[in-house]
Amino acid sequence: MSLQVCFHGNCFDGVVSAAVFWRFYRQRVDARAAVTFRGMSHGQGDPYGVDHDALFAAEDNAVVDFRYSPSPRLGWWCDHHHSAFLQPEHRAHFAADRSGRKCFDPQAPSCAGLLGRWLAREHGFELAPVVEHLRWADVIDSARFESPAQAVRLESLALELMALLEQAPPPALVEELIQALAAGTLAQARALPAIAQAVAPVLEQQRALLELMRRRLELQGGVATFDLSADGVEGVNKFVPYYLHEGVRYTVGLTCSSRRAKVSVGSNPWQRPEPLTNLAELCAPWGGGGHAVVAGISLPPEQLDRAREAAAAIAAQLRATAP
Repeated sequence: MSLQVCFHGNCFDGVVSAAVFWRFYRQRVDARAAVTFRGMSHGQGDPYGVDHDALFAAEDNAVVDFRYSPSPRLGWWCDHHHSAFLQPEHRAHFAADRSGRKCFDPQAPSCAGLLGRWLAREHGFELAPVVEHLRWADVIDSARFESPAQAVRLESLALELMALLEQAPPPALVEELIQALAAGTLAQARALPAIAQAVAPVLEQQRALLELMRRRLELQGGVATFDLSADGVEGVNKFVPYYLHEGVRYTVGLTCSSRRAKVSVGSNPWQRPEPLTNLAELCAPWGGGGHAVVAGISLPPEQLDRAREAAAAIAAQLRATAP
């Protein structure tokens, strides 16, 4: 049996979701399945392309922590994003599904947590070995950190892995991490030579980025903005603005690398704005998505000007909500 697992790429929750599903599949479906992993990203248009069936080329196909597809070749699906359904007919297709192999809950703090508990409840998955994985996925993806300092100083193994994934490491390294998380603990995965070697420069880079953010961050109307598009930065710690400044309600950041131009939009998890503006809805017209409290837009790097336009428009919309 061949299995393809599509997951939200460059994301701790997406990677842990892929690992949890692969562990389940070997445990309860087919221990000898040949697996491939495919990281997915949000952008303009349909992320699966014009022919969903062509992308789902394995004998069995799963999508975790990413948008729904009505393809009959999609066997398993689990997500918690508010933007999970690209079209109304996709939601209707999911609602009509009676396979027992698809799960959606936009209130879940993480997809990995939702997935693990659903597989345990409905499909006999042994949850105990991955409890730590799920706990950290819940913390990271819903920003349930004790303080901005905990989120920025990265003084735990899970947060180090989070920082590594945000820098878009090579797919082969991500697959090695998924396999390690599926087989063992966070500590065992972090200790792998290839992972340890990749994490070290990322942590040094995070310290340098913190100083860069001190210089570039602008705060107006409770909205912190930063533009690092000229610095070749792939990703930044989205909690830095709350660490550097009190009174930040929302953040809008722009980065650009050889792979993508990205707009990152977030709300302060320690002082959540009231009423909250749904950030996924703000990003949707630009081809983005996510959650009500955190969302983003990914565009090809040659569309940097459009990404900058989106960032400016969203920042202006958020400033207009200031009390």
